[in-house]
Amino acid sequence: MTNPNARAPAAHVPALARILADDSFPNGERAALKRMALDGPAPLALHRFLLRYIDEPWQGDVWLSDWRALICALALQREGGFNTERPLGQALAEARFAESRLERLLAVHGDTLRALALRAARQLSAKGIACDWRQFAELLFSRNAEARERISIRIARDFYRNLKTKKEE
Repeated sequence: MTNPNARAPAAHVPALARILADDSFPNGERAALKRMALDGPAPLALHRFLLRYIDEPWQGDVWLSDWRALICALALQREGGFNTERPLGQALAEARFAESRLERLLAVHGDTLRALALRAARQLSAKGIACDWRQFAELLFSRNAEARERISIRIARDFYRNLKTKKEE
């Protein structure tokens, strides 16, 4: 990263969610971003989106798979699905995400992480549950083991805090 003013991927999330939810965003582009697979040729809509809305230092090929997962997850959400008041772990608990799936999600890396994260995003979308997708971005883009552990702990704690509340009701 040579540009000190470049935003971290998580800092892009609020604007990306607004852009994808905006009525002026082309439906065909949104549909292509929702349908894109995590492997194989990326749709041109993804490349246009990256060039328009992602800070240049994060446009490198090394980050492409992570952007695919994040942008697809955001495109799937109804009305943007972004809510800073609901942490990702809490949203997963509200969506009745299985504990075993959460444990696996927080333990894996690379392509498996992206695939499981996108499954979680699809479940949240199906339930219409908005959340703070910045944590999703932090999970995907983290390359530091200690930072990754902090993110995982935060997601797990939010999940179990809410799961406890749900069981008590």
